[in-house]
Order: sequence, then structure tokens, then C-alpha cells
Amino acid sequence: MKTLLILSDTHGNIDAIDKLKPIMKDADYIIHLGDYYRDMEYYIGEFGNKIYRVKGNCDGGGEEIEINIEGLKVLALHGDRYGVKYSLNRLKLFAKEKSANVVLFGHTHSPIVETVDNITFINPGNMTKYSNPSYCYAVISDNKITAKTVYLY
Repeated sequence: MKTLLILSDTHGNIDAIDKLKPIMKDADYIIHLGDYYRDMEYYIGEFGNKIYRVKGNCDGGGEEIEINIEGLKVLALHGDRYGVKYSLNRLKLFAKEKSANVVLFGHTHSPIVETVDNITFINPGNMTKYSNPSYCYAVISDNKITAKTVYLY
């Protein structure tokens, strides 16, 4: 069993991220999906071996990483290049091309946990100062992922 803390679109809100330090300590993976991915540099000294991050459109964008966790192929990216504000269709095609079981994405600032065609799509929402900050906590066990959106306030 592995646990994941998934963040995106933090936009410099270090105060909100600081509230997650106890969860960071216990999580096996801390994944930042871009837009101020450098916010995680504050935590590399303490949690660096389990931090994964990709650039979002505000960071220069275009990155994606694949992580194999407990038998699942997890694809992490920001999502702006796949039109995720309008539809998951392009992202779904890309996920199938990559044979991904799970796709983690941001960009929309709206949380989602949805399974389509046996691919689980997770967007943790955002951690900006101008919203109700949210993140996602997920557990991977027995080749399955269970994920929940959590709001800070």
C-alpha cells in the first residue's frame, strides 16, 4: 500500500501548503502538478526523496512524468496542453496511448476524481489564496486507487 498527497496550482500560497506538512511526512509520494511547482522547493530538504513535480503553464509548461506505483502506471502532468478546461477527451486519448491506469492533472482549479474507460482521472483542485484550497489524498493498494478531495477550510 502506498499513499499519495497530490497538489496543483499552488500559486505561491505557501501558508496553505505548510498546513499539509503532517500529511507530507506520512505520505509515500508528494506530487505537484504545476503552476508554481517551485513552491515545493521549500520542502525538498525535508521531503525531497518523495517529491515529484511537473511544470504548469505558469512555469513554462510541457512536462509529464510516469511513476509506477504498486503495479499502476501513473501519469502526472498539468493538463493545459490537453484542453482539460473543456473536456477530458484529449487527455483520455493520451492516457490510452501511454497505457496509463491513473492520470493526475491540474490547470482547471476544479477538483475531480473520475474513472473513464478504466482510467482514473484525478485533479486535486487548487491551493490559491482566492479559493477554498483543496488537495487530493490517494491510496494505491491491490492494483487499485482510491482518492478523495480534501478542502483546507
